[in-house]
Amino acid sequence: MTGDLCQQPKRAGRIVFPKLALVAAIAGAALMSACSQPSDSQQTAEQQQQPADEQARKDADEKAWADAEKTGTVAAYTAYLQNFGAGAHVSEASQRIVALNEQARKAADEKAWADAEKAGTAAAYTAYIQNFGGGAHAAQARQRVAELNRKEADDKAWADAVRAGTVAAFTAYTQNFSAGAHVAEAHQRLAALDEQARKEADEKAWADAEKAGTATALTGYVQKFGSGAHVAEARQRLAALNTQGRREVPSIDIQKTCQAAAGAMVSLMGGTNTEQDVNACLDSEQKARDQIVKDGATYASADKKQCMRTDVYLPSYVEWLTCLEMERDVRKMRGEDQFGAGPYTLPKVSPTINPAATRQSQRGRERASSRRKGSGLEIY
Repeated sequence: MTGDLCQQPKRAGRIVFPKLALVAAIAGAALMSACSQPSDSQQTAEQQQQPADEQARKDADEKAWADAEKTGTVAAYTAYLQNFGAGAHVSEASQRIVALNEQARKAADEKAWADAEKAGTAAAYTAYIQNFGGGAHAAQARQRVAELNRKEADDKAWADAVRAGTVAAFTAYTQNFSAGAHVAEAHQRLAALDEQARKEADEKAWADAEKAGTATALTGYVQKFGSGAHVAEARQRLAALNTQGRREVPSIDIQKTCQAAAGAMVSLMGGTNTEQDVNACLDSEQKARDQIVKDGATYASADKKQCMRTDVYLPSYVEWLTCLEMERDVRKMRGEDQFGAGPYTLPKVSPTINPAATRQSQRGRERASSRRKGSGLEIY
């Protein structure tokens, strides 16, 4: 009833009995005071309502968490955190978001790496490094970039070397890229070029030797190209020249010449003749003859006719060789037309040809010099 009176204060104020006005005022004040305090029933209702609200909140929290787990996305867990900032699953929701973000990062990393490997270019690997500098494949990507750059430089250097096609170019490639992809081929190219150069040099040397046609030229070819393509032919030519030269060189009784020279020295100087002096003279004469045979093709026919004479007193291969070499050298320096033809004066015999018997032979022949002037040869 009190509740009803509280809900109808105006009605109480409209009581018409004047005598009751004061009583009504007092009762109204008391009634208003009673209405300002919650009743026991209201307190009981509120106490009963609080557990119900808490349960509803928990139920909503669990439902929202179940929905977020069912969806399993960063957006769902983020929505849960926004709606239930003090919910029972806030910590777990944050962990799930971190795990999902890490999973997404790894997935993006792997996809970017797969794309880079598929492209296989330095640009693709560089892009991966720029986007995933701390990714799982960053070190491998940097290695691939270095390898590709090195390969690109290797291929370019090789292309340049092939384009040049020279020994210097291939040698430079092997020096700069000792572990390059084309080192083996570069060595093959170098070997082929060396072989080609050797063959060309061989052919040129042989052509020069054939053009000269002398024993000296042929011997020089054999010495320089011991395994050349024309060595056998050069040896045949040398043998033919040697045979021809031996036929062209008249025979001298060098035993008689050397014995006479030694006897002349004994007559002039006194003493006795030694076998050693004779043997030294014989050795010098034989060497001079071999030299004349060897270089026979280099001497002019007129010089051979003039120098190699057997009708003089004590003919000597040493003197013939000296005469032939002098005439040949003079022709080279001045030319045939300027020099003219003999008679010629022979120089002193070279000590290197006949070191032991030079003085003895020279002095022994001085007494015969007057008999030889008619031949156009004079010995001093």
